[in-house]
Amino acid sequence: MTTMISEVYSAFKTAGVPEQEAKQAAETLSAENLTTSNTIAENRRELSAEITASRQELAGQVGEVRQEVKEVKQEVGELRQEVNEVKQEVGELRQEVKGVKQEVGELRQEVNEVKQEVAEFKLEFTERIAEVRQELLSKIAEVKQELSDKIADIRHEMTVEMGKIKRGMAIIHWMLGLVLFAVALPILREIIVV
Repeated sequence: MTTMISEVYSAFKTAGVPEQEAKQAAETLSAENLTTSNTIAENRRELSAEITASRQELAGQVGEVRQEVKEVKQEVGELRQEVNEVKQEVGELRQEVKGVKQEVGELRQEVNEVKQEVAEFKLEFTERIAEVRQELLSKIAEVKQELSDKIADIRHEMTVEMGKIKRGMAIIHWMLGLVLFAVALPILREIIVV
């Protein structure tokens, strides 16, 4: 008998159990204990195998999650890059708008200067123009019609292409020069005749 069986056997004998019954009881308990120990060991092996499989599965899932997180981070980085590019484009567009506004301001300044020149010319030659006004009324009417047509064309071109404003201003300057020349020519003739 093993030590376990001997101890159980001795305990039964001490308790007054007949020898044969004590021996059978001790062997039965020992067999059950051995079966229980084997079952526990088997259960431990199965549990250990399941834990190992679960750990491997979990490790795989963690790896997949890490890969997904890495991909999401990469996508976030790409989106940030796109946002930065859009911000840069917006900045460039703002700069272009600022440049266009500056050009418009300069063109307005030129228009104001032309208006000022015309006003000064009118003030300087008012008396002389009054003397020859009757003769020039028909010519001025024609020139005004031509100017109106030209200005209408220029305004249309200005709405279509901002870049042609300078050319339109050149035409206006030329027409104003023509008017001034037309007004001043008879006066100069009178001065030369006198």
